[in-house]
Amino acid sequence: MLLSGSGVWGAPECWGGEHPGTVPSGTPSVCASDPCAPGAECQAMDNGGYTCGPTEPQGCASQPCHHGALCVPQGPDPNGFRCYCVPGFQGPRCELDIDECASRPCHHGATCHNLADRYECHCPLGYAGMTCETEVDECASAPCLHGGSCLDGVGSYRCVCAPGYGGASCQLDLDECQSQPCAHGGQCHDLVNGFLCDCADTGYEGARCEQEVLECASAPCANNASCLEGLGTFHCLCWPGYSGQRCEVDEDECASDPCRHGGQCLQRSDPALYGGAQAVFPGTFSFRHAEGFLCRCPPGFEGDECDVDVDECASQPCLNGGRCQDLPNGFQCHCPDGYTGLTCQEDVDECLLEPCLHGGTCDNTMAGYTCRCLETWGGHDCSVWLTGCQGHACPPAATCIPIFKSGLHSYACRCPPGTHGPFCGQNTTFSVVAGSPVQASVPAGGPLGLALRFRTTLPAGALAMRTDARDSLELALVGGTLQATLWSHGNATVLPLGLPHLALNDGHWHTVEVSLRLGVLELRLWHEGCPARLCVASSPVAPAPVVASAAPVPARLCSTQLGGAAFEGCLQDVHVDGHLLLPEDLGQHVLLGCERREQCQPLPCAHGGACVDMWTHFHCRCPRPYSGPTCADETPAATFGLGGTLSSASFLLHQLPGPNLTVSFLLRTREPAGLLLQLANDSVAGLTVFLSEGQIQAEVLGGPALVLPGRWDDGLRHLVTLSFGPDQLQGLGQEVHVGGGLPSADARPWGGPFRGCLQDLRLNDLRLPFFPPPLGNSSRPGELGSRQSWNLTMGCVSEDTCSPDPCLNGGTCLVTWNDFQCTCPVNFTGPTCAERLWCAGQPCLPPATCEEVPDGFVCVAEATFREGPAAAFSGHNVSSGRPLSGLSLAFRTRDPECRCPPGFVGPRCRLPVLPEACSLNSTCLDGGPCEGGPRAANCSCQEGFAGQRCQLPCEANPCLNGGTCRAAGGAYECVCSARFSGQFCEVVKGLPLPLPFPLLEVAVPAACACLLLLLLGLLSGVLAARKRRQSEGTYSPSQQEVAGARLEMDSVLKVPPEERLI
Repeated sequence: MLLSGSGVWGAPECWGGEHPGTVPSGTPSVCASDPCAPGAECQAMDNGGYTCGPTEPQGCASQPCHHGALCVPQGPDPNGFRCYCVPGFQGPRCELDIDECASRPCHHGATCHNLADRYECHCPLGYAGMTCETEVDECASAPCLHGGSCLDGVGSYRCVCAPGYGGASCQLDLDECQSQPCAHGGQCHDLVNGFLCDCADTGYEGARCEQEVLECASAPCANNASCLEGLGTFHCLCWPGYSGQRCEVDEDECASDPCRHGGQCLQRSDPALYGGAQAVFPGTFSFRHAEGFLCRCPPGFEGDECDVDVDECASQPCLNGGRCQDLPNGFQCHCPDGYTGLTCQEDVDECLLEPCLHGGTCDNTMAGYTCRCLETWGGHDCSVWLTGCQGHACPPAATCIPIFKSGLHSYACRCPPGTHGPFCGQNTTFSVVAGSPVQASVPAGGPLGLALRFRTTLPAGALAMRTDARDSLELALVGGTLQATLWSHGNATVLPLGLPHLALNDGHWHTVEVSLRLGVLELRLWHEGCPARLCVASSPVAPAPVVASAAPVPARLCSTQLGGAAFEGCLQDVHVDGHLLLPEDLGQHVLLGCERREQCQPLPCAHGGACVDMWTHFHCRCPRPYSGPTCADETPAATFGLGGTLSSASFLLHQLPGPNLTVSFLLRTREPAGLLLQLANDSVAGLTVFLSEGQIQAEVLGGPALVLPGRWDDGLRHLVTLSFGPDQLQGLGQEVHVGGGLPSADARPWGGPFRGCLQDLRLNDLRLPFFPPPLGNSSRPGELGSRQSWNLTMGCVSEDTCSPDPCLNGGTCLVTWNDFQCTCPVNFTGPTCAERLWCAGQPCLPPATCEEVPDGFVCVAEATFREGPAAAFSGHNVSSGRPLSGLSLAFRTRDPECRCPPGFVGPRCRLPVLPEACSLNSTCLDGGPCEGGPRAANCSCQEGFAGQRCQLPCEANPCLNGGTCRAAGGAYECVCSARFSGQFCEVVKGLPLPLPFPLLEVAVPAACACLLLLLLGLLSGVLAARKRRQSEGTYSPSQQEVAGARLEMDSVLKVPPEERLI
């Protein structure tokens, strides 16, 4: 683009009328007078003259404007003009060229060339644009080939070539084979960014043919043959039985049929014949032993090729002395008498022939039998009448056993327990003292075992123990049960035997036996509580190791110990390894016999203590708070707060109890709240036990309160036991405060100071006595430090609750430990004898009965209306001075349900509710429960009793004239015969009674009118019901319908005979 140096088109105007060639001066020019002719132009000369020449063009005609400017005439003067310049030029005549490069428009060192009305920038390498302002991106044309990356520069670029290429533009494919990378004569093939070595026929392999080829690596040899490496080749070493270049051929050894006599040939190279349930060859398959074959011979032949005839008798198949005869492919046994079977293995049951006579029982034996005969028969088959016991000399307690042997009759005495000898004249009973065991020795080598009878009251202790060089066997009592222990070759076998809910330390004789037979340890107990009177426990024992020894074993002795440090009692009939131990052979210090005195008869333990018989003495297990040998010593109780005083006790422990803590004591109180005990350290209580609303609660430091269920403030003595674990005993102190808190603490958060009795306080087994113990009776003084007490009263003393006397109306007061009981006169009742009993004076005339009501009594009478006269009752009510103002009438027809008004209960609403609550003065006599309610107390009478307090049993039969008494629901009633009625069946039907009060003459007609309307309604209902019942089935009246209606009156009522119910 060409830029002009001026934006103005034209030039300053030329003003004046002078000719353009003249020069004005102060002297008039010679041409001023225009001397030349028209068309000529005067020109002054230097000499003062002038010349006339042709007229030159003027104004725009003379083309005064340069460089293509526009000339515009100006004014009237023909020489006047103005030049309008084209862009890039300036001056009056546009003769000046504007330099556009003066402003240095070209960038980045470009060269500027000024042109007409424009300039040109000659840019250096790498830049472009009108002012060379744009850097040229040489990478835009993608000069880099084969995936090379182009890096742009100033006026240049650089190519980063992909692997395998080179050159300025990555136009060259690099030849990787120039470095000859392939070794061992491998042929190199150039690739893009790589090469490929052809190792064929070189014997090598790898990317550069650098590794020798291992032909054996591919396991070319079959059947586990060994491979030998060579250069480009290999060689297989075959196992015997295999062949081929690669040992792939399994040579068939059975092809020649080597097995004779039809034997089956089995190749050892067949893996299917190894392992599994049907294996032919032992072990697992091995190529090392795969050569050869095995002949499976048919029965009767053997040998490697089944060429040997088998002698079946060589294995001596015939048992029990049978004679064997060899046969082709078999044998035959000729059995002796008593045996049969293919190999004479079966014993012939000779008892099938019933050889035993005279009721004898046959037991089959090997090749024979044995007869168990009745007492009077003997011989091999019970055919001999036994006469050996005729005139025998056995003592009366023994049993004579007749014997027939070698054709001779004799007898033997079966001795009772505790005796021995031909005629049971030797005593086998002796006593054992604890700590003084009896030692004895017996010959070793017999059957290992212990058998004896024992008697004791101790639950634990060793009964007997036998020991030899190899084994040791012990029989002992553990917790009242038997236990046998065998130590053999360093191993122990423990065998317990016990009966549930039955201990063997009951002071009676018990027979036991422990033995080792055929590797089994067996313990036996004969007892009535066992099934079939025999209990058995057994356990297998590991067999002893066999030690080969040619030298004979010398005779040895077996040592025996009877009793021990704990056992005390009596033993008899002791057998060790089958040898009987007699008392006379056990030394001089053995106590013969078994003298025994019952240690707990008579009972020596007082206050309900349990007596434990210790055989030679007794031990009393005392209930708390009693102790001592006979439970005669009582830990004294302490009364807190007697007479309203403040009482407390404090103890200092030498060491903290733990890790577990059990707090126990006896408590008796009627106060529902109070502080019982605190374990503290300085001023912080770690454990607090207190009463709240009659319940015992325990608070541990930082934990929730624990509550013992139930009420503890009933005035009875209770044993309280609280147990705490290690996690509940944080911050537990060594100070124990009882009955009150710390000296500076307020006990009100825990119910205030305790009032009542505490006794036998213990922390674990440590007793905290409230009073100094008697001299010489201090118990473990080292664990308890100082003790202090304030206002404690020894013993559990009651407050004088009868002062002042709370009993009214002449009642007698009896103190019942912080409470009282009033014994009331006949006509009064209640806790303080404040309630009057009106019925005690029998104010009601028969047949009416008197029943207590609030502030008085009522006379209740019953009447049954049938086809008879009316019933009349009379009486007086002395409990009210007011005139009779009302009358109540209750009747029953067929509806057995009575809805009672307030104040009455019972099936027929004839029992008034008494105002008194369930207490000592409202006792249900038959043991029925007293149920308190919002109005009074009721007795739920048992079957056969009735009345307010269940005082009327039907067993006394209060019903008259043959009536039947029936009690139900806390009341009773008399079911009368047809001729009588009334509560006791005392009213004879048909005898009218006079009306004593004229007041009823007015009330009765009104009542009769009401009853008549009621009867009409009932009659219509009955007729409708009977009509419905006739359509539905038969109907028979119930017993209640037969009994009729019931009438209750507060006063006198006479019903006229004209009015009847149903």
